[in-house]
Amino acid sequence: MKKLTRNQLQGDGGVHRFAVRVGDSGLAFHPTGALDAGIDGFIELRDSETGEVKAQYIAAQLKTVQKLAEDNGETFSFRVDERDLEYWLNANTPVILVVVNPETELVCWKSIQSYFQDPDRKRSRKVVFVRQEDELTPQTVGKLVALVAGFARPGVVTPSMRVEEELETNLLRASFPHRVNIASIEGSAADVRDALKRRLERPPIDWVVDGDRLVSFRDLDDPLFEDACDQGSIDQIETLEWAEADGEASRRLFVRLLGLCLGERVRERLVFDRARRYYFFKGNPQKRGKRDFTFADARGDSRRTVVSQHGLNKGKNAPSYLRHAAFVPRFLELDGEWYLAVEPTYHFTRDGYEESTFASDYLKKIKELERNSNVRGHLRMWRALLTERGDMLRSEYPFLSFETLELMTHQYGVPDDLWSEREDPEMSKARKAGQRELDL
Repeated sequence: MKKLTRNQLQGDGGVHRFAVRVGDSGLAFHPTGALDAGIDGFIELRDSETGEVKAQYIAAQLKTVQKLAEDNGETFSFRVDERDLEYWLNANTPVILVVVNPETELVCWKSIQSYFQDPDRKRSRKVVFVRQEDELTPQTVGKLVALVAGFARPGVVTPSMRVEEELETNLLRASFPHRVNIASIEGSAADVRDALKRRLERPPIDWVVDGDRLVSFRDLDDPLFEDACDQGSIDQIETLEWAEADGEASRRLFVRLLGLCLGERVRERLVFDRARRYYFFKGNPQKRGKRDFTFADARGDSRRTVVSQHGLNKGKNAPSYLRHAAFVPRFLELDGEWYLAVEPTYHFTRDGYEESTFASDYLKKIKELERNSNVRGHLRMWRALLTERGDMLRSEYPFLSFETLELMTHQYGVPDDLWSEREDPEMSKARKAGQRELDL
């Protein structure tokens, strides 16, 4: 008498559940049937919008279990057979291990080749699944796309990634007065600076010298400028007319004026490093340098640590160094409009003032750990600071302002996992350990 065992029925049920889940995600599953020797079937990637398929496959081995091992509600484990593991690792296509729990309808998967790059994992043969990260849903299909792209070799065409992605820009639209004030001077820029200092201990810096003329958006008949320029020669000219008067030379001078206006706008909170050409947050003396910045934008209220303490010095009585949030500014013209490009970076000091001897090493390490989400958070903070408006407690700088650009969407996205799928395990561990600190 022929019989069907409980294990056979359970396995077929798992294959059916997996095939349904794959179909719901817009892909196709092709079971191997009775000839299964360690692979239960193949997932064929398909563009969910056009229906186009390109014969790109992921091999899947299914394990249907009634009880999840070491289940704590967030993670569970599954130990694989040694012969199965060697078989999968020798495959010339990506292989995923799929665990199906019929009782809860849970379907989770892991990439065999990626997960067992770690020698310790290979020795233990235990796969730890994280429900939130590893469950197969229509929203996580991009990880399968990234898996094939990361596995691709020269000559292999990777699948299209028709996943709508929100694009953020590091550009802010700049606004400035339509006219500049110009007046004749007899001396140099140093003479103008000295004349202003005689009137004010900390005079404004938002002016430039163009040959024998002083140029500024400020009102030059203000008493502050009385000794700095010829008051009888004050005149106004269209800003862009002046910026284009002498070609590239006047254009560079205009960009310099915008840069000085930016410096004047942020001078209460930021410091400009002339050598590295970037702005960075000042430390907070009351908190041994540490400083937080609270801001609000379209996504709500937020707070970010913009000067943080790290390590201990030799005396064990102070931080080894401070990390300051910083950005490199660059003004550019696009289609007749001017923008500020913001490039987030970091500045490192020994005590909040003197640059650390190991600044270059610290920056290199942090760039290795940084992910897209960290850069977006950093950029979001700078966007909020630079577009701040005045209020009852603080007047707004009147000669240069910025506004954010609308978010754009693109029909093709690149899943973040694509960049890290084949990453060295030790680097992956270090990167994950540094994520929370970078997001502060």
